[in-house]
Amino acid sequence: MTQPPRQLLSLWDYGWLDHNEFLLPPCPSPQEVVAAYLRSNSFGTSFVGPNLDQVKDLHGPFRRELIATTDFQFVNASEFHDQVQAIRHPKGFSEPASDEQWQGVELLTSELEKRYSWIIRLRLTDDNVEKFHDWGFVLTIFQEFLLANPNSEEVSRLVFGYD
Repeated sequence: MTQPPRQLLSLWDYGWLDHNEFLLPPCPSPQEVVAAYLRSNSFGTSFVGPNLDQVKDLHGPFRRELIATTDFQFVNASEFHDQVQAIRHPKGFSEPASDEQWQGVELLTSELEKRYSWIIRLRLTDDNVEKFHDWGFVLTIFQEFLLANPNSEEVSRLVFGYD
């Protein structure tokens, strides 16, 4: 299977922003985008390592079967901006991502925000340890956003992580 195009931006010392795009059936609502995503092959990956390998039972630090459509929420552009900015200096970190590292994040998120009508955030984060798989703890940061348009096949995914 061909891997989707992927862009990895380095953050902190072992952190990253993973951006990739994939296709889903056209959907008339954000809720249907999430449902299609949960059924798709793009959903099952650990996000650990250089490839987006399919991992049937995992999604980042979580057990795949414990993630439901209700774990995603629609956010507006202002909320998206605020949530992304909060990631720059996560709790427990002594230093924020450098200006040089963060510049790429700001350029990418600004570009994507202009291209898409819907921004959908996975509410589950690295704080939801009850849904972790056996080694989910290795991702000490995990924040995910989907960006999509009504009745379009193209979806962009942004995942912030630290491993």
